[in-house]
Amino acid sequence: MAEQPQMVSFPVDFSPSDRIMWKIERDPVLRSAVLAVGLLDREPDWEAVHATLARAVEQLPRLRQRVEVSGPAGRRIRWVDDRAFSLDYHLRRVRAPHPGDVRAVLTYAAPFVASSLDPARPPWEFTLVEGLEGGHAAFLLKFHHTITDGVGGVDLAGSVFDTTRDGQARPPAPALDADAEVSSSIQRAVDLARSGLGMVWRPAQTIRTGQRFARSLGRMLQPVSEPLSPVLRGRSLDRRLDVIELPMAELRSTAHAVGGTINDVFLAAAGGGLHDYHERLGHEVPALRITMPISLRSEHDPPGGNRFTPARFVLPIDDPDPAVRAQIAGAIARRWRAEPAVGMTDVLASLLDQLPTSVVTPIFGSMLKNVDVDAVDVPGLTGDAYLGGARIDRMWAFAPPTGAALSITLLSHADSACVGVVSDLAAVTEPRLLVTCLESAFEEVLQRSPRDTVPAGVAS
Repeated sequence: MAEQPQMVSFPVDFSPSDRIMWKIERDPVLRSAVLAVGLLDREPDWEAVHATLARAVEQLPRLRQRVEVSGPAGRRIRWVDDRAFSLDYHLRRVRAPHPGDVRAVLTYAAPFVASSLDPARPPWEFTLVEGLEGGHAAFLLKFHHTITDGVGGVDLAGSVFDTTRDGQARPPAPALDADAEVSSSIQRAVDLARSGLGMVWRPAQTIRTGQRFARSLGRMLQPVSEPLSPVLRGRSLDRRLDVIELPMAELRSTAHAVGGTINDVFLAAAGGGLHDYHERLGHEVPALRITMPISLRSEHDPPGGNRFTPARFVLPIDDPDPAVRAQIAGAIARRWRAEPAVGMTDVLASLLDQLPTSVVTPIFGSMLKNVDVDAVDVPGLTGDAYLGGARIDRMWAFAPPTGAALSITLLSHADSACVGVVSDLAAVTEPRLLVTCLESAFEEVLQRSPRDTVPAGVAS
């Protein structure tokens, strides 16, 4: 029998970053709902699924809260309890469209990705898709990005799914009470105060630090006039979903061989596939503009909400050796993680949040709509997970492009690396070709051995 759920506390007011994320959806292309698709080894018991999600709602009160915008000019955005909450509204059950394979599920789910969630209700939906080939089933979980980010979502999912087929729940996530939430805020205030005292005591160093921060801030907020790709130009609300599956063991092995991380290998493969895609369309493209979230989440942060900053950078994609591409990607990613402005994300968001929605939306539109690719790498669940007596064999995450031409998300799940691709069909006019190119690039990255030498300056 499942344990009695332990309630997890969540912040009430939106953080400055979440406020901006919510406000810029005035432009529908910048919507930021996340979709997770899970493949089940058999059809689950619907009553057990219902019970599991009822337990999740009790344990995670965010799931029964809606967004309230109030105050002059909608200045306050917060989470409030939905007094009319109905779990049955959020749960749906459908039969798979013919032919009942994963492709059919993805085609069915594609319109959900860019559609808006009802603002009068908690912003999430769950759909069970039954009748897949071989007795399988699938689930679609869509939630607004302001509920949580990728890392937070995996943590919350780990506390919701069962660990055994007979319904044994995972140990509840540690409850975060108001004192812990205040303590986290106080620590941030202390850090800022220390920084302020340091400015007084070391004025010369402060000037140099301020100059570095200003340059870093400029790199983060610099408007972009157009995508680097000559073909990934259009933007719309039409989406196509695709999936790729890789063995995690080989991905780790390749990362070790090139002296980098899984994220480095992921970016190298994505870059190689996109280079091949452009070549086949008759264009030679040496580099693309990428957005990659950098996680800022710590063990002291409250669950839910977003603790990341989006880094935008130009990624070279034309080196024929995937190992070199991986090392180039790793060097760029490390450099961005060290940017001074990254550690001041909350302060920066607070400043931008003072601007009217009519101003902040085009600012972010100029930064995001001319990005070629959104690339996301999230560590997933490592052990077996079950829902309603069915094992979750695969789980793909589809991060919103949020203005980019496409998003590519790598989510590890047990011994598999599950890659989800969301294509904006106004930009990616040949989505099947794109996936073919990405599949070949991932295979190449896993099979090719690294060069003995790396170009000077790349790995430093």
